[in-house]
Amino acid sequence: MKQLIFILCGLCAISSYAQVTESVTASFTLNEVAMLDLEPSNSTVTLNLSSAIEAGEMATVETTNNDQWINFSSAVFENTSRSISINIDGQVPSGINLILSTSKYTGNGKGALGEPVGNGILTLNNTLQTVISNIRGAYTGDGINNGYKLTYSLEIYDYKLLDFNQTATLSITLTLTDSI
Repeated sequence: MKQLIFILCGLCAISSYAQVTESVTASFTLNEVAMLDLEPSNSTVTLNLSSAIEAGEMATVETTNNDQWINFSSAVFENTSRSISINIDGQVPSGINLILSTSKYTGNGKGALGEPVGNGILTLNNTLQTVISNIRGAYTGDGINNGYKLTYSLEIYDYKLLDFNQTATLSITLTLTDSI
């Protein structure tokens, strides 16, 4: 029996020295990616001022569909980051500010997802403003409740400038760009 165990151990030792290894070269390419989406898609943000219903009361802001979500995918070159900026085309009615509040990231994405600029609140105008900065290789997840929630609201800053016969339709543009 001892001889059988000795022979088996010897064969195991010989077989481990007789192994041959091969190698294969593997390569892959990851292309640069920069994609941006708003959810729900094709939704219109509607913000209205309604007249007071009692003497002495102020006008109130009514909102419909004032929330959207930014979804993005980003693959960048080394030491590069991206940001999302916003601007409006059109004129906000006199006496009113259009405010954008940007939440912190939520969802099931991964990577360097960036962060809202400042305290996440901007007064929008025709000037390009950064909303989210320091985006690197990342994806937010797709759809509502993934990414950054954008909430639009109106703020009356000067009642004497209000013209209740005035309406405005604005085009709001969000752009994902490489940071300089």
